[in-house]
Amino acid sequence: MKKLLSASIAAATIAGFAAPAAAVEGLSANAGMVSDYYFRGANLGDAGAYAGVDYEIAGFYVGAWAIDDGTGGNDGMETDFYLGYGMEHGDFSWSVGATTYQYTYITDSETEVNVGLAYSGFALDFAVGTATNDMHDNNTAKDIENDYSVVALSWSGEVFGALVGYADTAESEKGNNDDSDYTYLEVSAGGEVATMDMGVTLGRVVDTSTNGDDTGSGDFYIFLDISKSFDL
Repeated sequence: MKKLLSASIAAATIAGFAAPAAAVEGLSANAGMVSDYYFRGANLGDAGAYAGVDYEIAGFYVGAWAIDDGTGGNDGMETDFYLGYGMEHGDFSWSVGATTYQYTYITDSETEVNVGLAYSGFALDFAVGTATNDMHDNNTAKDIENDYSVVALSWSGEVFGALVGYADTAESEKGNNDDSDYTYLEVSAGGEVATMDMGVTLGRVVDTSTNGDDTGSGDFYIFLDISKSFDL
């Protein structure tokens, strides 16, 4: 995640390179680029490249993912670390895990627990976590913290997909930000082109509110994602 109120149930579908002869079972990597970096309806950066590595065995998974997502002239890296466990039962699957988001260009970080359920193309994802800023509050000399939650319902077919999500941030005991929430809507299309996985997403943030006051809707956004994965 991302800065406060921007924390994603980010999902990427990536096509694979041919595995090398000495591939390690369960170990894979991915790389790609986005024309703009959006996560859970929030713009976290302009065009940038990303890469990640994952390892899975007997339903357990662990991985890391990084992107250059500095905005406003603040060049830097976001690095995500995650682990969890998931199972498939026919058309039904579920997973539970934890993710931490770290940055080189701001003092914010987020840590969350996430749960996912999926059945026959539909998925329900839920995350709850805490965003921390270690630039101490001048009055308390303590880290500033705010709690957040995100829920998203999505559907994905062979080419097209759609998602509706809701993000809420509430002031915690050590928080100093206003309570706020918003809904975000996305439609997408994608597929494999010349061995690369390519997708385009159109979205908009709606029903934004701060301390219970409606603050309107955001502009439409669109971004292109091109990626590739391979076994190691």
